[in-house]
Amino acid sequence: MQRIDLTVRPNQDGWWAEVTSLPGCYSHGDNLDELKKNIREAIDLHIEGLLEADEPVPDELVRGEYELDLKINIQDLFEHFPLTVKGISERAGMNRSLLNQYVKGEKTMSEKQALRIIETVHQLGSELVQLQL
Repeated sequence: MQRIDLTVRPNQDGWWAEVTSLPGCYSHGDNLDELKKNIREAIDLHIEGLLEADEPVPDELVRGEYELDLKINIQDLFEHFPLTVKGISERAGMNRSLLNQYVKGEKTMSEKQALRIIETVHQLGSELVQLQL
């Protein structure tokens, strides 16, 4: 199965991606799952255009047999993903000072707060696992 490299970038509206091997083929999504769905549609349309222009296209691509490799540069990785107490608190919609007290063991969190924190961490993890440098 052919692998297709995407250059992905976070922006204020979600995510943007360009297919490295298909210049001019790009798309956007509110989240990584939507981005992957949208970029697959863009790739399929791009391939249709290549076929109509009698350009060579590998059979695997024509059949839709490809995997997407989402590549992010390290600057965007650290700018977008909140890998600090401040970042986690902002993403979870929590008071930073309160989260800091939990981290330092100065305060015990409620089940509701613990769930909020772990859901945020899981969401971050599910996004991070989809990316490569």
